[in-house]
Amino acid sequence: MTASRIVVFGATGYTGRLVVERLVAAGSAPVLAGRDTDRLKQLSQLVGADLETVKADVMRQNSVFDLVGPGDVLVSTVGPFVRWGDPAVRAAVAAGQGTVYIDSTGEPAFIRRVFEEFGGPAEHAGATLMTAMGFDFVPGSLASALALEEAGDAAVAVRAGYYSLGMGSDAGSAGTKTSLVGAALDAGFAFRSGGIVTERGAARVRSFPAKGRPRPAVSVAGVEHFVLPALYPQLRDVDVYLGWAGPLSRAVQAGSLATSLITRVPGARPVMQRAGERLVSMTGSPDPGTTPGGVSWVVAEALDAGGVPLSEVHLSGVDAYAFTAGFMAWAALRAASTGTGATGAVGPQQAFGLDVLEQGCAEAGLTRVPRPDPAG
Repeated sequence: MTASRIVVFGATGYTGRLVVERLVAAGSAPVLAGRDTDRLKQLSQLVGADLETVKADVMRQNSVFDLVGPGDVLVSTVGPFVRWGDPAVRAAVAAGQGTVYIDSTGEPAFIRRVFEEFGGPAEHAGATLMTAMGFDFVPGSLASALALEEAGDAAVAVRAGYYSLGMGSDAGSAGTKTSLVGAALDAGFAFRSGGIVTERGAARVRSFPAKGRPRPAVSVAGVEHFVLPALYPQLRDVDVYLGWAGPLSRAVQAGSLATSLITRVPGARPVMQRAGERLVSMTGSPDPGTTPGGVSWVVAEALDAGGVPLSEVHLSGVDAYAFTAGFMAWAALRAASTGTGATGAVGPQQAFGLDVLEQGCAEAGLTRVPRPDPAG
């Protein structure tokens, strides 16, 4: 099979640049796409490669559709995705047979839209859509699948917790923080009693044993809610948690309840979003081309019908941005060279298989911890 073109849309953004650097380091020559041709050319020079550049803007949807043809791989890092993500997905679906779409979102509302609105048309067209292919939510999908494989058919529930340890308040990129503001205001979802249900974010708090001690986390909506039940039909419940708030998790839970009530007031949501985006714009962010450091830790537990844990899997490794860039580059290269094993809206295990997915995560810097150290 001849390798397909890889197009990185949003190449000059924080995550886009990291993905481009890793693709070039792997010997690939991605097409760089974005609004500013001068910045695209500067990026090409920075990475030491003579790369093709293309001007594309979500406000001019035809320019996005022109980026991709049948069999190409389109990597999108243009967020917030709820606001700007649709054109790239539509372009991949329109390109049709063999086209692969990969994005870096962690926004629940957009993830749900990809699966529920675009999945069917993509399957009909022969295209593959892989949303949220970064730290949120690939590692939890892998750890949960490994835990379910160990537990066997007796496992009817699974829960995963994500932690970024040792990262300060200025570790998030500007794009990530802006996306978090929108995600905090949008309705989330969960997988309950065998189906997707709407649920506010941070509705629940629980602790996972991460790096030697229990650490609290708040519930969130993720890709796992869609992809794991498709792979393990005995599942009745899927839970995903983020531990970024640490000891403030209970406060985040209370805040999410207050926010869900306030946003019911007509006109309140846009006001809150503008205020939140203004606030996060005043905080620090990592320098372009760098990742913030720290350690990623992901835990998954498979449980029986009585809620008794049957198996537990831990993954650990590089920080969230380093993993996201490394894995998205790996996934793009894999899809370009060998294609994927499924069409429609799918998760990484459906696209590549469990063993290959574990290998890809390891190459991106996240590996299984055989026995968590109780001493931390």
